[in-house]
Amino acid sequence: MIPPVYEPLPYALSGLNFTQLPDCTQQYLQEAKLAPPHAPDANFISAEHLNISTALSSSLIKNDLDLVELRLKTVVMASDPETGIPSRDGLQRDVLAAQERRLQKLLGDVLPERELIFNAFMIKFDALVWLDQQGREHYTPEDWKRYRDALLKPILYHTSQQFVALDNAFTIEG
Repeated sequence: MIPPVYEPLPYALSGLNFTQLPDCTQQYLQEAKLAPPHAPDANFISAEHLNISTALSSSLIKNDLDLVELRLKTVVMASDPETGIPSRDGLQRDVLAAQERRLQKLLGDVLPERELIFNAFMIKFDALVWLDQQGREHYTPEDWKRYRDALLKPILYHTSQQFVALDNAFTIEG
């Protein structure tokens, strides 16, 4: 199964001072005790990147399981010879209703939850990129966008691989 693709919004914190940051970003920095006038060093910022990336992977596990479960139920239903018999109107209605429930769960619950998990991660991730900017005023907004995207790419790749590995594990077991 191809994992859902997350497309983050472009990096938009370049050149902002702390009070100009979105409230949720300010709140995260304050809770993490990273808000100015604190000036965390690069090692601390790297450690926090690792912490939030690990938390992202953990947060996605249940969501990944829900996606795999929905896919497996769809495969089971599609391969069930009973569901393909058109003369059984009641059975067909039940099958269609079950498909509708799965689709509603996917579009109404599972995928929006996944988006919320990633959005919460991105608030923290972009806040850490903003912290990295302090004292580096010679970088352009485009430099920071490239920097952020380069840091983010392996994390998003890892989350996709985590999903694929889980899906493969259930497919092999099934």
